[in-house]
Amino acid sequence: MRRALRHAILIAAVFGLALTGRMTVRLAVAAQNQQVAEVQQLENEAFNQALAGHFDQTDQILQKAASLSHDPTIEQLANASTTFKAQRDSFAMAQHKQFQELVGQVQLLLRNDRPDYAMDIASRAYSLAEDKDAFRKEAWVRQLIDQSIERARQYDQAEQWIKSLRLYSYLASIEESVPQWKDQLKLATRRVRLLAMYTPDVLRALQDSESKDREQVEKLLHPTTQPATQPANQDAAANDSFRVDWHETLRGDGVGMLWQALVDADQNYYRDISYKEMALGGLRGLRAVATTRGLDKAFPKLADEDRRSEFLGAMDRAEAENQKATAGAQEQTLRNTLNKLIIANRDTIALPIEVLAYEFADGAFERLDPFTSMIWPSDVEEFRKSTEGKFSGVGIQILVDEEGNLKVVSPLEDTPAYRAGVKPGDIITHIDGKIAKNISINQAVRTITGTPGTTVRLTIKSPDANVKEYTFRRETIHVASVKGYLHRPGGGWDYMVDPQQKIGYIRITNFTADTSAELNTAIDTMKLQHVRGIVLDLRYNPGGLLTAATEVADKFLDHGVIVSTKPDRKTGNEPTISMAKADNDDCDLPLLVLVNQYSASASEIVSGALKDDHRAIIVGERTFGKGSVQMLFPLGNDRGAYLKLTTSHYYLPNGRCIHREENSKEWGVDPDLTVRMTPDQMRAAIDVRTDLDVLHDAATAGAEQPKPDAASKVAAAAKPAGPVNKRKELLDSDPQLSAAVLLLRLKLTGAQS
Repeated sequence: MRRALRHAILIAAVFGLALTGRMTVRLAVAAQNQQVAEVQQLENEAFNQALAGHFDQTDQILQKAASLSHDPTIEQLANASTTFKAQRDSFAMAQHKQFQELVGQVQLLLRNDRPDYAMDIASRAYSLAEDKDAFRKEAWVRQLIDQSIERARQYDQAEQWIKSLRLYSYLASIEESVPQWKDQLKLATRRVRLLAMYTPDVLRALQDSESKDREQVEKLLHPTTQPATQPANQDAAANDSFRVDWHETLRGDGVGMLWQALVDADQNYYRDISYKEMALGGLRGLRAVATTRGLDKAFPKLADEDRRSEFLGAMDRAEAENQKATAGAQEQTLRNTLNKLIIANRDTIALPIEVLAYEFADGAFERLDPFTSMIWPSDVEEFRKSTEGKFSGVGIQILVDEEGNLKVVSPLEDTPAYRAGVKPGDIITHIDGKIAKNISINQAVRTITGTPGTTVRLTIKSPDANVKEYTFRRETIHVASVKGYLHRPGGGWDYMVDPQQKIGYIRITNFTADTSAELNTAIDTMKLQHVRGIVLDLRYNPGGLLTAATEVADKFLDHGVIVSTKPDRKTGNEPTISMAKADNDDCDLPLLVLVNQYSASASEIVSGALKDDHRAIIVGERTFGKGSVQMLFPLGNDRGAYLKLTTSHYYLPNGRCIHREENSKEWGVDPDLTVRMTPDQMRAAIDVRTDLDVLHDAATAGAEQPKPDAASKVAAAAKPAGPVNKRKELLDSDPQLSAAVLLLRLKLTGAQS
């Protein structure tokens, strides 16, 4: 009996232990599941905070998730978040320090009676101000603005066009919402352009005074900086500027071409544009010719006040007639205006007829948009060259800024200029020893480009006033549009920005006929490396072919609208729509897209389509807002000239117009996460990438590499492209890229909004 009882107790005890163990396991599993859910919830919360730009909270949340999970992946993510937070704090401190330094420079210049240049520095400080409205309202800023307005008017009266242009430029920068400054800036710019084109010696006299003032200001701001060493023979070259032969520039220009262009604009412009509007713009253009002192050196009868007054009287009458013209009479009124102006001009100031046509056209089409213009006979050859996508030169994109400087927009990668270290924002002061100030874009392009193997000498001044002379050997420029993260030894690209998490990186520098094929090759290579997500970098991408943009977007989309175009009124140009379709080689990997204020046109189409479809997260700054479509309309019986006319605009899938009108508040593509960079920070990030790329290119120059097959690609992918510190240096210098990688790392853990 006792034995049986002990047996029963033993069975009960064993059974009870079994029940307790099972319950313990269940409790442990439940606790583990709860912890996993809590960690996942924390990751989601961290992702949302990062997407909102709250990186302090992101870091705190990830630290908590790491302490709960003890998961190495989450711990690495938390460490990356801490590093990124420190980087942002460092960048914010640098921005604030630079802002304070600029404000200090403004005060220094004001104390030394240099208010014009103080306004220059103030406009730069404004761009760095955290609260721009508050900055504008500060008493010293308001006083400086009011004084600048008065001085600009005085400069206009004294016909000091360069000085007034400079001040209107700064006023337009700080008071962006005041259209008056943009109008005054356009007029001052026109006057300087007229002097540069027809009487460059007059302009040079104005520039000499400006240059001396600028040198004094530089000495005041940087007293310990040694004067820049001038290239040999520069003094002799000072009087040997580019002589713009306006006779050659305007050869073949005629009133017949002008009239045909005005009719084409009336019929095909994307919005209603009246003949009255174009007439008033054309008259304004001619009025600037008649009222810009100094042009009499080219057109002597302008010096005769009676003749000039008589011509201005004819202009006044023409303006009044066009102002009161009814809708049905505007075309004939403008035709009559041109005929009367030809006669009045002949009897008074005697401008050459091609000057009359050219300047009237320039004023008329200025009333439309910046991308509509005449391509006169002398421009056709260069225009065709620019649209072929292949040329021989040094590899730089250039523009003429408001002050007439020939400025580098960007060096093209893998070109002589890029390898030499030419940077965006650099000023080309001389070409082959001749002063480049106020050179026309067409003349600059003609002079810098040339036969492969020949040389061109450029004198370049950096924003910090260092001057250096380069001798470039011209090359045929073939620029690949798709780049990776690091150059591989011996050629090719390493696409891994984060080898541990298998995050790939692609830069598209512009959209060409080859972009889609290059992108396919890059993605195929990354697939061989088992990439889990991609950062697509479209920063500084000026655009290119519409077909290339739709092909790139279609690579990541399998349905829906990519982009549509339409005019604002009924014309002969029908609306278009581009649709994505499902393909076997579509890429469905998680995607982050980087954009900034220099991402334009085709890059806005791609980023906008991917954002609207919720296919990608967009990081960076709002894009440029170039969303207009231009068509060429041949002019003249021999099609020797063209009107480049805006006929429609691009629209994103959500219906938003990409294009930025003059007073637009909405344009381009807004990022999901805004990460701002100052000009100095942007330049520093570009410097890091440029230096690393150039060093690698220089080391492997001339080495012809065979095209790798799939097996060699896999072998190459297994090898690092360079030291880890170089890879990290690129990432650490670029907070926009760092933010994108952090978001993608979070997304790959399963975090979601």
